[in-house]
This record gives sequence, C-alpha cells and structure tokens, in this order.
Amino acid sequence: MEFYVVEAILGAMMFGIGGVFFKWNAHHKGDEDWFFSGLYLVGSLCFFINAFSTLPTDDYLIYIIMAALIGLGSAGGNYAFSIGLKHGPAGLSSSFAKSNIIIVILLSSLYYGEKIGILESAGIFLILLAMLVVNMKMKGKQRSVSRIWFLLMLSCMFLLSFRNGGLKIAEELQISSSAVLALAYFYCAVYFFSRVFMKRNRSWPSEKSKSHIFLIGGITGTVSFAGLYFYAAALNKGPGSIVVTLFSLDMIFILILSYLIFGERLNRNQKLGFILSATGFLLIGLQ
Repeated sequence: MEFYVVEAILGAMMFGIGGVFFKWNAHHKGDEDWFFSGLYLVGSLCFFINAFSTLPTDDYLIYIIMAALIGLGSAGGNYAFSIGLKHGPAGLSSSFAKSNIIIVILLSSLYYGEKIGILESAGIFLILLAMLVVNMKMKGKQRSVSRIWFLLMLSCMFLLSFRNGGLKIAEELQISSSAVLALAYFYCAVYFFSRVFMKRNRSWPSEKSKSHIFLIGGITGTVSFAGLYFYAAALNKGPGSIVVTLFSLDMIFILILSYLIFGERLNRNQKLGFILSATGFLLIGLQ
C-alpha cells in the first residue's frame, strides 16, 4: 500500500473525529463561543508552528486580505455547522457541509476556465438530488429534516466555500497556505474570545463547564489541523483523484461514530440522501 493512501485515510479519520467533537458540543448544549475559542486558539498555534519557515517577509497585505476571507468562511461555516448539529444528524450534516465543493467547482470553471467533466457533472447532480430527497415528505406526513437545519446547512455550504475557495486562490497566487491559515485562525480566535468576554456575566446554559468545553474545542482544533496536514501531505505524494476520494471517507467515520456514541439513526430519506451525497463525492474525486 502506498503511504499517501495511509495519509489520506488518517486525514479522513482526524476530520471524522473532529466532527464527532462538534456533535459532542451540540449534544451537551455547549457554548459555541467557548468551543470555538479553544478550537481556533490551538489551531492557529499549530498552523503558525507548521508555517514558521514559510512566514512572509514582504507583501503582507495579500496575506492579511486572504486570511480575512478564509477566516470569515471558516468561522461562519463552522458556526452554522455547529448550530445545525443541534437540529439534525451529524453524518448527514457533514455530507451537506462538504457540498460547498459544488460552489468552488462552479466558480473555478467561471473564473479560471476549468472544464467540468462528465463525472464531476454527475457528482454535482447527485449531491443536488440528495438535497431534494432529504426535503421530501415521508409518506405525506412530514419532512425528513427541519427547515431550520436545511437553511443552516445551506449557510454552512456558502460560507465554507469562502474558506476553500480562498485556499484555491492562495494556491493560484503561490503564497503559503499554511501561513494564511495560521493568520485566519488567529483572526477567528480573537473574534470568539471577544464574544466570550462580552457575555461573561450571562447565565451558563450548558451541563458541561466552560473549561471542559474550551478543552474539547482545543482538541478539535488539534485533530482538524492534523487532518489538513495529512490531507496536504497525501496530495503532495499521490494522485488528487484518489486522495480526494479517500478523504471523503470522513463522512462515513462521522456517521459510524455518531451512531455508536450518540445513538443517531437516519430515517429512510436521510439514508438515501447520504448515499447520494457520498456517491456524488466519489464521482467528483474520480474526475
């Protein structure tokens, strides 16, 4: 087995574990601001250490602008994802969050002239079909997902496309993605710490302590960094189609772990939507 395959699977596992920690926070009604303060503080430290040798010595403005764009997408998208987990299953939420790749593909086609192949087109169609399926009423009784969950996932998709699209732009500009991510995570950490400070005198709704939630957020930041690190390493060594496909396994890890830990089950429409989404990502990865 090629080592890049191991790295891609490890990246997917790390992201899957991170997704489960997101669900843990939602399950225990944890405060998002404390959770994300820990996530982005630890994440920014990890990225700064990793990017130390590539930190810019000039052209600071482009790094500041790109970090602001990516930070907006990361903070907003992750926040919407976190709230969405309080209204819907983690496995399905993860597959919909990853659907932001559709927006990135379409924008890349329009701006960079990248051609959308047959497999990519089929994959996009299946992901869009999954969105339709999960919104269908079950035997005329009720929708399989709530409207607020669906709106939150659409917001998550849109905002995460700023993060992933921004990383693609950084790659095209040939600037250090790690340095940009380090600065973006630092922006996010400052933002969420400011929110924590502003509501310091409010009542505490969570069954878990602030330090506990902050710690879980920090662990989430660590595994998220590890996931991106393994993913980037795999892309440097192996074909992108295989690496992207293997990395999409994080949805499966989240689905399985959420079932084992939180007892989450998908109804018929949600199962079909998940399968369609997973197949869509597989086709896009094979392009």
